[in-house]
Amino acid sequence: MTIRLLQRISQWERAALADDGDEESIGDVEEIRQHLEKIYNTRKGTVLIDDDFGLPDFSAMLNGYSAPDVNAIVQQLYFQAKNYEPRLGAVQVKFIEQDRNPGQLQFQLNAVIEQQQQKTSLLWNAWLADDGSVNLTA
Repeated sequence: MTIRLLQRISQWERAALADDGDEESIGDVEEIRQHLEKIYNTRKGTVLIDDDFGLPDFSAMLNGYSAPDVNAIVQQLYFQAKNYEPRLGAVQVKFIEQDRNPGQLQFQLNAVIEQQQQKTSLLWNAWLADDGSVNLTA
């Protein structure tokens, strides 16, 4: 968690120097995306202070001969975003069917952040690879 503390200190310094809120909000959105990606790429049970932090190992589900339980993955993506990224509100996760990348599952994450009495809508694509890793893209 040292990184998070240093990120917060850096934000405070930038806020004190910056007059324009747009640059700060872009930095915050990117910071939230990076934090979510770290959460999604942490395996459940590997964080000593919280057994629920991180995603379960989906690689067995994705490499099996049966269809993956998409609803379980959607619920886990939602649970992690809702519980471990408090800056997000109105979180929604849905599965996106696609044929282009057969080794990956695509999910869409919609959320809202509130900064300086302004609400900003966020839309990210979460790509779950066959090795269980997650990549978030705008």
